[in-house]
Amino acid sequence: MNHLNPFIAVLLALIFSLPANAGTDTDGGPRTVIQAKTEIVVEQPTPTNLNTKIVDSVGNAVIELDTEEACTVISVAGLRAGIYTVETIDDHGNYQGFEIRVQ
Repeated sequence: MNHLNPFIAVLLALIFSLPANAGTDTDGGPRTVIQAKTEIVVEQPTPTNLNTKIVDSVGNAVIELDTEEACTVISVAGLRAGIYTVETIDDHGNYQGFEIRVQ
């Protein structure tokens, strides 16, 4: 049985190193928001319908757009200084929110 131990160890290492959603990412998957000085970039692994809102501190949507891109660039140059929330919702109702600071 000892000769199977290295094989089992390698097999377990491979299984646990795979991403949890490998092969099932049909809904855009987890999103990332990257903030620059005058714009934000919303990224998702696959292009799918995505509703994005930038909401101010009192809950008003100051920017709203629908896209179907893997990468969307949004200008925040015209926004007042403050804290905003970037809300993203895909076609499956999956919500993700990200806080940004505009100076």
